[in-house]
Amino acid sequence: MKMARWAAAILTLAAVTCGTETKRVDPDQDDEVGGTGVDSADLRATSDQMVRSLLGAPRLFAKGTPVVVIKTPENRTRFQIDSSIFVTRMRSQLMQNAQGRITFIAREDTKEILDERERKRSGAVSVPTDATGKADLAAAPMGTQFFLTGTLQSISKQNGKLAADYIQATFHVVDAETGELVWENSYDWKKVNETGVIYR
Repeated sequence: MKMARWAAAILTLAAVTCGTETKRVDPDQDDEVGGTGVDSADLRATSDQMVRSLLGAPRLFAKGTPVVVIKTPENRTRFQIDSSIFVTRMRSQLMQNAQGRITFIAREDTKEILDERERKRSGAVSVPTDATGKADLAAAPMGTQFFLTGTLQSISKQNGKLAADYIQATFHVVDAETGELVWENSYDWKKVNETGVIYR
């Protein structure tokens, strides 16, 4: 009897799943799922504003082409989100729009880079050459001039049925040598909706 009920439940779930239509939606608009946390529209709007502001910051370019490491922003909100998505989004947009005006260092790949350097120098793998046939080996891994990082903060409240969240995404550029704050900007939003939406 129990097996029959389990089989019926599985068939019902399969029928419901197969009948669900996937909809393609505009990532710049709020979706029907709701929620008051960070969604695609917030990410895209924040990244766009930060990139525009950064490319117009004269102090960042005062010494020529800046070398920048983008660090994952600290998430201080109540939402369990992967804040590293801000890094990939902003770096991608800056790479496309800066047109060589900014040099980026992939610091998250440091271990793989150091391992590969060791393999080249030990003769375990071949060494690339430049146009003249000379071995193309850098003296040392590139250091950075600036760190670009940020913080996601929120003011949250609930009354049992509804939730309200004010979220502020602040980003800044710090001189890696002196600690001087070179640039800072923020983007914020507030949402009210029913409670119960889970963020992943």
